[in-house]
Amino acid sequence: MITRRAIIAGLGGAAAARPLVAFAQPAQLAKGSISTAALATAGRSATLKMIDYGSDYCDGDVTVEEWLKALVGRQARAIAWAGGPCQLVNDLRPGIDASSWPYCAQATISLVHPLNKDDTPMVEIYLEKPDRGRPGPAYAFRGFLQTRDGDPDYIRFRKDFEAGWSERFPAAAGAPPRCKDE
Repeated sequence: MITRRAIIAGLGGAAAARPLVAFAQPAQLAKGSISTAALATAGRSATLKMIDYGSDYCDGDVTVEEWLKALVGRQARAIAWAGGPCQLVNDLRPGIDASSWPYCAQATISLVHPLNKDDTPMVEIYLEKPDRGRPGPAYAFRGFLQTRDGDPDYIRFRKDFEAGWSERFPAAAGAPPRCKDE
């Protein structure tokens, strides 16, 4: 997992007092809440149209898990899914990206060739409050990815995450094309 120190270092120390992105401290789910495994499963099986903020893209019926596997391809050694409190926090917009929301699914990507020891991209899916013992529907996307230069990039939209990934890892020859929304 990327630490607050790694993000500060990635920012060149300029934001040492208040980094733009940090990982929230893990917190316990409230007693009687939904299991972390159920949260992870809900995030994996959510469709992309659920997290695309009302946009209608050609791949909207694809699950987050299928999309992420196809996107990272051979650049990833593994994708580890977990559930629990939201981990990605943007200090510039704490009201929107609050660390206190307890219902998220995280996909941590282990790269085949990381830039450094802290180069661990993450995708986070926000879920509505559980209802009748089941996770609520997915409604938001957050991501973290280091650019080719090693700069940290906090991302709020999955299409921006795709663009950042494609810039850092250009598609290999023969890779299946992504759907076009133009």
